[in-house]
Order: sequence, then C-alpha cells, then structure tokens
Amino acid sequence: MKKYFALLGLLLAFFGSNAQVFDADTTRQEDQAAIQKEEESQRNFFDRFFVGGNVGAQFGQVTNVVLAPMVGYKLTDRLSLGTRIQYQYINAKIPTPFSTHVWGGSLFSRYFVFDNFFTHVEYEAINGFFNPSVGDRVMIPHLFLGGGYIFRFNDNVGLGFTALYEVLQRTYSPYRNPIINAGLTVGL
Repeated sequence: MKKYFALLGLLLAFFGSNAQVFDADTTRQEDQAAIQKEEESQRNFFDRFFVGGNVGAQFGQVTNVVLAPMVGYKLTDRLSLGTRIQYQYINAKIPTPFSTHVWGGSLFSRYFVFDNFFTHVEYEAINGFFNPSVGDRVMIPHLFLGGGYIFRFNDNVGLGFTALYEVLQRTYSPYRNPIINAGLTVGL
C-alpha cells in the first residue's frame, strides 16, 4: 500500500511540476505576444502616414506655378484624411494685367471604392490678390468633389490622378472646372 501512495505521490508531483512549467511558459508567451502586439500597433500607427503633393506650371497669357505638399493618415485601408498647404504664383496678362502670390491650405478625404480608384472631397481656402480693381488680398474658399486613380509603382509609392469639380465657383477663383491634377504619393 505504501508503494501505491508513493507512486501516486510521485505521479502527482510529476504532473504538478509539468503544470507549473506549462503555466509559466504560457504566461511568458502571453507577455511576449502582448509586447509584440503593442510594437506592431506603434509601427502600424506610423506606417499609416503618407506624404506627397503636386508641383505644376502653366505658361502663356496666364502663368501659374503651383507647389502643394501634403500629408495624410489612413484611418482604415480604404479611408484617408489629410491636409495640404499650397503656394501659387499667378501672372495674368489679360484682360487686365496683374500678378499675385497665393497662399492657402486645405483638408481632404479619400475613400477607395476599389483597390486603385477613390472618391475625393476637399475644402480649401486660399488668400491672394485676385481682383485688380479692389487692390486688396482676399480669402477665397473652395469645395472640390471628384475622384481619382493611383497607379502604384510598388506597395509604398504611387502616382495619383484626380478629376475634381469646384462646387462654390467664386468670381475671382483661379480654378476653372474640371480641375485635373497629378501628384506623387509615398507611403501608400
């Protein structure tokens, strides 16, 4: 009988010690998984940012040079929000010659309907000398609606094209519908 109790005690000790080792390993694995998940979350936060912008020029009766860098954040794989600052130099020879330096900024949202096709909404306010008869700088708001396509060179870089319609149409706006843009985006 003592042999059976001794054997039973030995078996309990053996299984009990394995259970403790297993619990310690599980706890260690859970801790490592939590640390890895937090690191991945932090990495994903910064991986969701993207930068890009537009550079453009038009020469002739109306000269227009544009520099517009942007930064955005992917809220989800399909929805992005962003902001853009902008500088334009405009020199018009007709109907009344004038030139102006335009500054402004905008907020935009893009929703990818398909992998590369997106809808685009953007609110912009620009400040410039647009009316030669008044002589003062004015702030002009714009609301753009439209869509676009991104041609992806790889997982991180693409060339985006947008076709936009300016809804508010102010008298001295530098934009005429439709507005077609192209720009480079990094961090897709």
